[in-house]
Amino acid sequence: MSHLTFTESLTLLSRLADDTIAAKDELTTLDAALGDGDLGRTVERGFRAIQNMLQDDPGAEPDLGKLFFRTGKVFSEAAASSFGALLGTAFMKGGMALKGKSEASAADLIAAMQAALTALMERGKANIGDKTMLDALHPAIEAMSAYTAEQQGDPALAPCFRAGAEAAQAGAVRTQSMQSQIGRASWQGARSIGQMDPGARAVAIMLDSVARYLEQES
Repeated sequence: MSHLTFTESLTLLSRLADDTIAAKDELTTLDAALGDGDLGRTVERGFRAIQNMLQDDPGAEPDLGKLFFRTGKVFSEAAASSFGALLGTAFMKGGMALKGKSEASAADLIAAMQAALTALMERGKANIGDKTMLDALHPAIEAMSAYTAEQQGDPALAPCFRAGAEAAQAGAVRTQSMQSQIGRASWQGARSIGQMDPGARAVAIMLDSVARYLEQES
């Protein structure tokens, strides 16, 4: 599979919701070490709302931009928290980069992820190295861009996203050596060193879910 269609995106989002909700206890534990421990509940509320959207009214128009924008809006409204607002923003801005497309190539999806990254940096006032979800998303984009550059024509999506998922997880692991600079986690100061950033781990979980779905469909 070298392009993601609108219909496949519906199934992918449903699988993504299932897999992220399944990881809620792990995310709660990671978040409790650095913040208020509500990340598990946040992802569950947000992705349950997305599941309901997909079941009740996924939209008839095959526009990936509108689908992902609506996904972000539903998530942020259902999960009223800093992470909910940020992930919602990421989906919405990524969706805007896919406006009018009924299917997307690896290059299209990477561009959407880059738009999401830029929006996250602007809204969250964070930089790479501040120990946030950016530290998983940024290396994922770099790995996927490198993989795409090595291929001739449109590369298969599964290995592209697998490269991104592995880079995201490596980035999440690297956050253990960082001191949190943003949000409630920054209150921990030097005590945050040694703990994995929960937002970065959430990004790694989500990209792994996408990669596994694409691998199964290949």
